Amino acid sequence: MNNIEKYKIFLIEQYRAKNNLTARNVYNLFKERGIFEYIEKTFEAIHTQDTAEVISEIEERIKN
Repeated sequence: MNNIEKYKIFLIEQYRAKNNLTARNVYNLFKERGIFEYIEKTFEAIHTQDTAEVISEIEERIKN
């Protein structure tokens, strides 16, 4: 498993805990809304940011 895959799992768990969802629900939501592609494309920039900021950005992308 590479670092991007590990980071995806980490963000799924963070989002799940914050929003009281199941990991499966978050996985499906991220998949439907293109969040995994966003993580892959921006990994080098976002993996060093504060987790709360990244989750906030993901929430904005899901809303839009």
